[in-house]
Amino acid sequence: MLTPFFTINQDDEFIYIDVKISHVRFSAPNIEMTVDYDLFRFSLPPYYLRLRLPYPCVDDERSHAEYDSKSECVKIRIPKENKGQFFPDLDLTSKLLARTNENKVDEQKQKKPLIEELDVNNEVCNDQAEKDLQEGEDFDWEVKQEVPVNPTLDAGSTKDLKISANVKYGFDNQYDGIVGVSVSNGNDINGLGDPETTPETDRIIERLIKENIQFDPEIYAADYIMEKHPTADDDKNFKELIEWTNPTVQKFLKWYKSQQQLNEDERTVIMPIDFSKEEQEKMMQLPRKSYLLDEQYKIEVLVTIVCLLFAYYFDLRENEGEHNVESAWTIGKITPQFSFLDSKLTINGSDNLLRSAVITCIRRALTYPLHRSFALCKKVWGDVYYVLRGGKRLVLSSLLDLKELFRFHDIYYVYDKIWLEDLCVYLISDSVTEGQLRKLAHDVKKTTDTVGKSDITFEKAGEENADMCDDGVEGQDEMVALSLDDIDKMAEAVYDNMQ
Repeated sequence: MLTPFFTINQDDEFIYIDVKISHVRFSAPNIEMTVDYDLFRFSLPPYYLRLRLPYPCVDDERSHAEYDSKSECVKIRIPKENKGQFFPDLDLTSKLLARTNENKVDEQKQKKPLIEELDVNNEVCNDQAEKDLQEGEDFDWEVKQEVPVNPTLDAGSTKDLKISANVKYGFDNQYDGIVGVSVSNGNDINGLGDPETTPETDRIIERLIKENIQFDPEIYAADYIMEKHPTADDDKNFKELIEWTNPTVQKFLKWYKSQQQLNEDERTVIMPIDFSKEEQEKMMQLPRKSYLLDEQYKIEVLVTIVCLLFAYYFDLRENEGEHNVESAWTIGKITPQFSFLDSKLTINGSDNLLRSAVITCIRRALTYPLHRSFALCKKVWGDVYYVLRGGKRLVLSSLLDLKELFRFHDIYYVYDKIWLEDLCVYLISDSVTEGQLRKLAHDVKKTTDTVGKSDITFEKAGEENADMCDDGVEGQDEMVALSLDDIDKMAEAVYDNMQ
């Protein structure tokens, strides 16, 4: 059976469902439609549609259905059981297509039993907009610490440590054997030497080492001078990129300004988003899954969304609103959860996961893309803040577009498989509320406001920096911590000498 494309709307009294039935001969006797409490079924072979509505409807003389041959749609009207009741999330089609209880699974994986008492009669009030805003959590971004377990020695040798080959990665650490295959096919996003056998803690170490090696202070310094002292001969225009207006942010600010002009009792709490037909089709193609995540991993998932939004909007700002053939590579390289399968992100002894994510993304954005500018990174973090403030649907729209960059790539599709599909499904579910995203937005802004150039450091061999110094002193072999402030001062000194 095929799931048809459909749209759904409402007013105070009715739910309106338009079901598209292209390429079949319409036959009224073959149509079957039933309304059973909150369950709606539609069948016209080969099409079959089952929707679980947030609240109950009734099937009485007010129900109506007709076929519009011009649009090839069956237009259906069904009455609400309680007139005036608002049905939330009707635009999240994947949620409506879920199976029984699929969206109600949100207990801790290990701390609670996998059994819960369900509100089978829908007696619990569920006004999603108000409920979500009340559930904004004060996230504890402190990194969780566990007592380390000593590795066991292989019985065949007292010298070699026994390393488990059962290494997992991706969303909820449920995947393996996928990235390794893509590496043999030319996966340039992957930075791990052996992604299938590298444990989580070793991924952090390998990522930090390679970031220090691959960061080029001379390229960053040249870009810094081009940004601060632009000339007509420059091949990069940082001023245009930094001043570029993000249309998504502009849309949010326009809506927010219109709300501020209204009386407080007339304002809407969540920015309305109309999903396009393409976006609705993408949501319908998402897998039907539910997740049981522990509290710490929920935080890691939110941080992953933040990193992806930064990488996505960095690519858009760098290309002034357009994607190109390198967009998937740029986004994947900047996102540590993709390039190093690293969700822990411990950096420089920091025990704040969100701060580690912000610093890591900036470090990677100054190492791999064409334009390497701290001011550009800060501007992108502003974009991320406004998108998170826009709410779940604005974030989902960005992730759906990002997902397409990977889904159709012949090599990088693996990241859609291990991360993006699950992230979109999880974001659509009730596990992520509007209040949580709003609180996350404020946490991101507060964190990025406190990160300065002195916080972005790279360890480089002393001799690598000798040619940037104006005193001719030879560098030493030991490793030195080089901050962006240090590089800026050296670049300014070299520029002044050249002038």
